[in-house]
Amino acid sequence: MSDHNEPDLARERVRFDVHSDGTVEGDDGDDGHLAETLRYVCRMGRQIGALLELGELERVSTLSALAMMARVAGVSSEVSIMAEVEAQPLARPQMVPVSGMTVQRAIDRALRRVTIDLASDWAAIITDESRLVGAMHNDSAGQGVRESVPEVGLRALAILGALDVSLRETAVRLDFVRGSVLVAAIGEHALFTHADKFDVSEVVRTVAAVHGLLAGVNLSRADHITDFSGA
Repeated sequence: MSDHNEPDLARERVRFDVHSDGTVEGDDGDDGHLAETLRYVCRMGRQIGALLELGELERVSTLSALAMMARVAGVSSEVSIMAEVEAQPLARPQMVPVSGMTVQRAIDRALRRVTIDLASDWAAIITDESRLVGAMHNDSAGQGVRESVPEVGLRALAILGALDVSLRETAVRLDFVRGSVLVAAIGEHALFTHADKFDVSEVVRTVAAVHGLLAGVNLSRADHITDFSGA
């Protein structure tokens, strides 16, 4: 969708359904491009769910002034989507840049902020060049999960790259049968994390704080983590 204009905001709310065969019922406000993008996002989300053994994808939602919420039904390739896009007020706290830290210290502080404030069992950062540069987890993150995180990161980047910035200003949330995954853009890079559930207001505050912590560093120069299991 990034190659097209953002969905039409002339209407307060846009509703549409995407059937399992790809046909669209209703108007997505973007000449069908948003519906196509959403199918792709759901496909990436379902792969994340399989990698982390979270069960089926149930919902995709975005935290943004132009918010999208899509309910996902069905299994395997037989997936249907009921989506809604609506312009709504989103109070975003002002980002306060934090300076004077090394790249690695800034990454570590940002991930610690995420895992503590959002009660996440793990969090990681991947660059736009697909390099895992930061990871933090607690004992509840099993070996299989830790080994899957780099692959999850690739799909997190794909989700952010597919959606127009107007739809994912703060974050994208993927809700599964067992827990949720949050994906947030850090410039061209991606922060992604898992928890049982996420509080929207806390996510907004935490993502703003993370942006402040990472504003003064170049993530592209961070060291590549090759063994997340030891993070």
